[in-house]
Amino acid sequence: MADKTKSILVISVDRDDDFGRKANVSGPIVGRKANLNAAAKLALADPEDSDSNTVFAAVKKMQEAKKLYANVEVVTLTGAGKVGLESDKRINAQLDSVMEKFPADAFILVTDG
Repeated sequence: MADKTKSILVISVDRDDDFGRKANVSGPIVGRKANLNAAAKLALADPEDSDSNTVFAAVKKMQEAKKLYANVEVVTLTGAGKVGLESDKRINAQLDSVMEKFPADAFILVTDG
């Protein structure tokens, strides 16, 4: 059953910042069009990088969620080349920034792992 009162955020996470390092795209990447463009840039820069497919999957999940929820957005959060605390801090800061503009009731996490 659809819950048209909920706002849902579909989140893809690139902890090692392949988008920044390989495709020169900074996070957070917000919205369907921006995510599709970023995924295409990364796929062209490195066709074997799984992060581009993760973003395509997140966009697909967003489209599916729109059938059930009133307000759905997709975002890709990016970390740092050296995965660890610094990477996680960057991801957290980006999530805080996104949540200021899109206060979601729930999340759908899409990963490549």
